[in-house]
Amino acid sequence: LFKALVLCLSLSHSRGGWFNLDTSMTLIKEGEKGSFFGFSVALHQQLTPEPHSWILVGAPRDRGLGLMRRQRTGALYRCPITGEEFDCERVDIDGDVNLDRESKDNQWLGVTVKSQGIGGKVVTCAHLYELRQRVGLPSETRDPIGRCYVLSEDLTERDDLDGGEWKFCEGRPQGHEQFGFCQQGLSAAFTPDNNFIMFGAPGTYNWKGMVMRVQLLNQTLLDLGFYDDGPYEVADEKQLNAQLIPVPYHSYLGFSVDSANDITSHGELTFVAGAPRANHTGAVVLLRKDNMYRLVPQHILWGEELGSSFGYSVATADLNSDGWTDLIVGAPNYFDRKTEIGGAVYIFLNRFGNWEYAQPIRLNGTHDSMFGLTVNNVGDLDRDGYDDIAVGAPFDGDGKVFIYRGSSSGIDTKPAQILEGVKEGVKRFGYSISGGLDIDGNLYPDLAVGSLGDKMVLYRSRPVIHVTRDVSIEPQHYIDLEQHNSLVLLFEADTERRKLGLPHRVSFLGRSAQEAEYTHTDEVELKGQHHPACRSATFQLHENIRDKLRPIALAITHTIRPPMLSSDTNPEEQLPPVLGVATSNTLHSEVNFLREGCGDDNICQSNLKLTYQFGTRPITSDLFTPLPKLEVSVFSLSDQRSVVLEVTVTNMPSEPLYPEKDGDDAHAAQVLVTLPDTLSYSGFRGQQVVCQANQNGSQAECELGNPLKRDSILKFYIILSTSAITIETTELTVNLLLATISEQPDLAPVTAVAKVVIELPLAVSGVARPHQLFFSGAVKGESAMETLDDVGSALEFEFTVTNTGPSLQTLGSAFLNIMWPHELSNGKWLLYPTAFHFKGHPETHCRPHTSLNPRKFSHSRRGVVNQMSDSVDLYSRNKFQTIRDCLLGSARCMLFQCPLLSFSGSAVLKIQGRLWNSTFLEVKHHVTYHIVLIKTTVPIMQCITCREGGGREGGGMGDRGREGRWGRGDGGIGRREGDGG
Repeated sequence: LFKALVLCLSLSHSRGGWFNLDTSMTLIKEGEKGSFFGFSVALHQQLTPEPHSWILVGAPRDRGLGLMRRQRTGALYRCPITGEEFDCERVDIDGDVNLDRESKDNQWLGVTVKSQGIGGKVVTCAHLYELRQRVGLPSETRDPIGRCYVLSEDLTERDDLDGGEWKFCEGRPQGHEQFGFCQQGLSAAFTPDNNFIMFGAPGTYNWKGMVMRVQLLNQTLLDLGFYDDGPYEVADEKQLNAQLIPVPYHSYLGFSVDSANDITSHGELTFVAGAPRANHTGAVVLLRKDNMYRLVPQHILWGEELGSSFGYSVATADLNSDGWTDLIVGAPNYFDRKTEIGGAVYIFLNRFGNWEYAQPIRLNGTHDSMFGLTVNNVGDLDRDGYDDIAVGAPFDGDGKVFIYRGSSSGIDTKPAQILEGVKEGVKRFGYSISGGLDIDGNLYPDLAVGSLGDKMVLYRSRPVIHVTRDVSIEPQHYIDLEQHNSLVLLFEADTERRKLGLPHRVSFLGRSAQEAEYTHTDEVELKGQHHPACRSATFQLHENIRDKLRPIALAITHTIRPPMLSSDTNPEEQLPPVLGVATSNTLHSEVNFLREGCGDDNICQSNLKLTYQFGTRPITSDLFTPLPKLEVSVFSLSDQRSVVLEVTVTNMPSEPLYPEKDGDDAHAAQVLVTLPDTLSYSGFRGQQVVCQANQNGSQAECELGNPLKRDSILKFYIILSTSAITIETTELTVNLLLATISEQPDLAPVTAVAKVVIELPLAVSGVARPHQLFFSGAVKGESAMETLDDVGSALEFEFTVTNTGPSLQTLGSAFLNIMWPHELSNGKWLLYPTAFHFKGHPETHCRPHTSLNPRKFSHSRRGVVNQMSDSVDLYSRNKFQTIRDCLLGSARCMLFQCPLLSFSGSAVLKIQGRLWNSTFLEVKHHVTYHIVLIKTTVPIMQCITCREGGGREGGGMGDRGREGRWGRGDGGIGRREGDGG
């Protein structure tokens, strides 16, 4: 079977969705070491007298010119859009000084630089510019009032508004409680309509701070006589009333400033000022014009953590494009020890101008990164219709800038792109940011990033293209069994199966030799926008595939073939476009199979059920005999070496009256079998079933059919080897799990259980050597004895334990117990034990071993003790006889336990001892014929059911048996008998 995929694509610009700042061809500008070149940056374009694009860079620690060349006055630079690093030009301003009334040393010219944009004015400030009075006298004063320069678009002074006379604190009451530490220009901003400029002066009124706003650029309005619009101040430009400022002393109001329309109401201009030390948490104040001279607060947003510097930086942007301007507030000193947060940025989404219960979204930086030191509206970088923002974290490593996308929901909290200073060789990267202006003419705004490392970096935005795709499949979806841009197409089949590690089912025709069977690559050239092009790919279905239910998932991925770029950075070389990812660059589709037996809804809903029973089945016969049951099946291990598990699987409707509910064909139906350590897979019997086991036989998969049809009843047999069963085995458990790719969510494992009965046909026999003994001689005290020969005649007992059944892995807790008659009831020695050992099992030891030769007699070198001349015949029938039996109290026994480990056939135990000659001589006048009884048992220390060889039940925990005479006996567990003499 063959299928052809036809993919049609068309190209359009914008409405993309990927952050597209190019990092491979950045432009880097460098200034004098130690000048803080890059402390502030601004993108700027002039239209007259001739068009130019510039990067304006402040260097507030740069050396002065002329008479001030030994001083650090600061400077403003303009940098062309070139690949050269050292071609920035110093803007010719602030070249003279009147030492009788001012000081420009360390004035920090360039601490702030802002541009109105295309064809607009530029402002730069020196917030530590000093006003001097009574120079040379003991009462001399120096007041850092600050000063700003306004320049025309070509960075010259062209009209009455240009120049350096922007120092509104001059001529006002001095001293720190008034305007002596004004520090005008630490922040500055133009309003969106370009009619006004805002200056921050955080040092006024005991560092309460204030914001001043004055009419600025609109020379046309001035020419028409509109002089009554400002200037405005928070403390009222006429009253100079510090009580009107809505924050406490030392709040630094005006440390950061911005403005926008549509913050509190549509069409109204609102001014935003940060006060990072207000109430020790920081605050942001929203202000509006009240009368000709005053700015009044509309709302105050407070920081949430002490010392966080909330309001250190502020920006405005319409992140969700709803027509209401949102606020972005930096708090670079925010800290959370538990979560290692070092800096935060708060996103206040505007809820129709209502700020009373604003709940911000907080973006967090890493530990000690000062994330949020600067925030900036960088425009719509990818032209998706939403403003984007950049956040600087200059102490995150060598510094980073995080790009966040605006979206319909407000903001994507995951950075879309992270720019790193280490990749550009720049330290303290991200200290200043400027964006929102297209520098290279490709209609996408670019981004300038400054640093404290005397460098700045320009990132240009790459165009974003959006590919519209449509895929068609021929035959139908069912298988019955301007700029020319080259796109690379990758067709992939069975993508979902391959993610799961399953084999693919199709092969593409016409693919290259280097490509996998399930892929095909093609290339298409799109000639301009809205000119579609089509490509097709054909795949073939493999033979005898198992999975005929799940669809064949297709993925078609398009990428832009990267162009060949020169190795040198050329700002005039057009940057290649990137794909937009507002929608994925991968198109997914699928081809379904015609599903017979799946009902009218074409959804296979099976109803597999499983039952089981244990039994036996001869190899040469199909006769299955179920195991007997006592609540559960009982398996008796004797000569039976295998057990059979009969499995019955049905696929019937659960409700016969409603057969459409379920019971459809079960595709790829199988039973997964998991076995315990005591069982292993041996084979299977049954038609229509194929079982395969893993290497060690612990698991097996039985294929039931593909599909297992509706109304099917399938029975098969799994043969299991029991060779690993031990004496400790009490039950057999087999886990059975039905599986199918049809829909049946209620499938659950079934555990097949059978109890185990172990039959141990063990027999114990014994022999004594010699079978009779004689005693004679004189009585000898124990203290006088030195060797074993002094004790008496040597004797040896040999016990044989025979296993006539199957060999178990281990007998585990089975023992051979010997009741050894070691003394008479009066404490006199009877039989003295000397040695034990298992023949062929030297590692087996009986206990207690300390009872062997307890008196530590040495072994004699003389051999067997000499017989006395007056020996007595034990079989003389005219003499009295007695029985020495521990159970009757005529003797005392010690218990020897000898463990029976794994063996097949038999195990032989030899016990050596001595007849205590003196004891028998002392009683020879009363008894001349003695019968000594030795009892042996084989107990099982395990709570399982056992059977003896003769078939009678007995045993359990403990033992059973009758005595053997002189140590000879036989029997099984639970029954012991013997005779001897």
